[in-house]
Amino acid sequence: MELWLGPNPSGSYFDSREALVEAWRTYRAEIMARWGSHGRRPAGFYEFEWNGPRPAYAVERSTLWRAAGVLAESERVELEDRWKTEFDAVRGKDVRARREHYEHHDIPDELIEAWTAARRRPKRQPAAPSEEAAATK
Repeated sequence: MELWLGPNPSGSYFDSREALVEAWRTYRAEIMARWGSHGRRPAGFYEFEWNGPRPAYAVERSTLWRAAGVLAESERVELEDRWKTEFDAVRGKDVRARREHYEHHDIPDELIEAWTAARRRPKRQPAAPSEEAAATK
C-alpha cells in the first residue's frame, strides 16, 4: 500500500530506503497496472520516476498529459475524449460557468483553446459547381 498511497503518517513500512527501492523494482509492473491508469499514478511512480514534486490530485491528469512520454497513447486518448465530452457539456453556458466546469474536470488550457478555436472556424461548404462544369453536363 505504501507504494500505492505513500507512507503511513506514523512512518514507513520499510526498514530502509534500499528496501523501498527494491520493492518498487520488484512490484512496479503490478502496481502500475493496478493504479497507474486513467491519468493517475501511484506514490511509487512519483517517488522514483517523476522529476519534481507530486502534482495536486486536482491537476494530476493535466500535469501527466503535458509531460512527454508519461501517458500511453491509449490513456492520452481516453483523457482527451473524456475532456472533450466535458468541454461540450457546458456549451451555451456563461463564461464563468464554463471556466469552473473546465477547472473542475482539469481540462488543459491548450485543449480548451484548440476546441474553442475549432468551434469558431466556419464550416467548409461544398464548392459550387463551376459554370464550365455545369455547361459540360
